[in-house]
Amino acid sequence: MPEEEKIEETVETEEVVAEEVSEEAPEEAREAITYGVGTPMVIEPYMEPFETAVESVRRRAQLIARNQKLDSGFTAGAPLGVAAGILFTLILVLAPLLWMKG
Repeated sequence: MPEEEKIEETVETEEVVAEEVSEEAPEEAREAITYGVGTPMVIEPYMEPFETAVESVRRRAQLIARNQKLDSGFTAGAPLGVAAGILFTLILVLAPLLWMKG
């Protein structure tokens, strides 16, 4: 039973407070304030730092991709270049030797 009395007391005090507020508030203020109606509006967030970070990452990714393509091109042409270099060196070294002997 004491719990029910506490509940009734709190309900009575809330009603008294509500009556006091409503008596003090003007008519226009009561009509302008509506709670629990409608949906909240979403505010557009400040995206500038994120856009800057995305552009920086995009630029770095493009530089890395370009570097990878360049390295792939050199690697693909390396065996042919080494073979041509060895052949050219042999010609430059052996040609004078054969010319002096003869």
